[in-house]
Amino acid sequence: MVFDWVIAGGLLCGALAGAAARFGRLCTMSAVEDALIGRDFRGAKAWGLSLAVAIAATQFLSALGWVDLSRSLYSAPRLHLLGTLLGGIVFGLGMTLVGTCSFGLLIRAGGGDLRAAVSAGLVGIFAIAMTAGVLSPLREALLDWGVFTFPAGGPSMLDMLNRLLGRGPSLAVLAGVLAAIVAAALLDRRLRKRPRLLGGSVLLGLAIAFGWLATSRAVDALILDRPESLSFVAPVGRALLQFMMEPFRNAAFGVAAAIGAVVASFLVALWRRELRWEAFDDATEMRRHLFGGALMGIGGVLAQGCTIGQGMSAASTLAISAPIFIASVLVGAKLGLAHLIEGRSLWRIGRA
Repeated sequence: MVFDWVIAGGLLCGALAGAAARFGRLCTMSAVEDALIGRDFRGAKAWGLSLAVAIAATQFLSALGWVDLSRSLYSAPRLHLLGTLLGGIVFGLGMTLVGTCSFGLLIRAGGGDLRAAVSAGLVGIFAIAMTAGVLSPLREALLDWGVFTFPAGGPSMLDMLNRLLGRGPSLAVLAGVLAAIVAAALLDRRLRKRPRLLGGSVLLGLAIAFGWLATSRAVDALILDRPESLSFVAPVGRALLQFMMEPFRNAAFGVAAAIGAVVASFLVALWRRELRWEAFDDATEMRRHLFGGALMGIGGVLAQGCTIGQGMSAASTLAISAPIFIASVLVGAKLGLAHLIEGRSLWRIGRA
């Protein structure tokens, strides 16, 4: 029997990420809200720890020659700056309205949150609409603007540093930055009192690296054209189509990873007795979730990823699009939080 690196790798990678997020109570939106509103940076430091582990492990695999990051989506020589900026802001705004990111929706759905399940469905539907449906002309028009083409090497931060400083100093700078991020998390006394959060952060970072390894093996076996890792916007849309039209044996890596994340979250919730059926409290909450899910689907496609895909997976390849996207998401989240706290309807932005 030939090991299927696409389906098995996706299920294992998604399950590792899903278990890490559920067990460690990892949530991007909670980290952002705590940092921006409560000035509590423990969640942000834990998210940074995941990022540092993902970068270090992925770059180590690349140095060993086990993964070829030059063939990934994020290493393409074209940077869609407008799509990354606008998509990040829209995604961050949607994330604020829902209360979590697209990955978080799958984790919550696995724990019995029907609100998250419905919102995740909206993310998938609008991702399909933007990719190949009624909204695809909008995506094509927007992505034709603000495109930067790099002469060689792709938009990689490490390549840029190599050209400025040379390879040795560049690696030293990268190692220093990663060490500083890890130290910020491990030296935080209050964060050390949450070992589940720290452990989950490390596991999530390793899941990103494992995604690159699994899909690289699939590329070597001529099953995939290019390696990829975790992302939870477009794959959720493909999962909906897969469920309705195709057998699971033809599933893509991202679809398998999304399924693995939900199943692992369910099992961890069951084990920890955290399984709770939850529904919308009223029409206002439902409207906010549906609108937020639609925004995340649209923004995620424009930016070519979510907080996990264009955030962690792209950052693990040192793509320049990752920090641009992360900064844009923070802008969108800050706008959303400001208006939610002020109590004004989103469609009344700018009015007195």
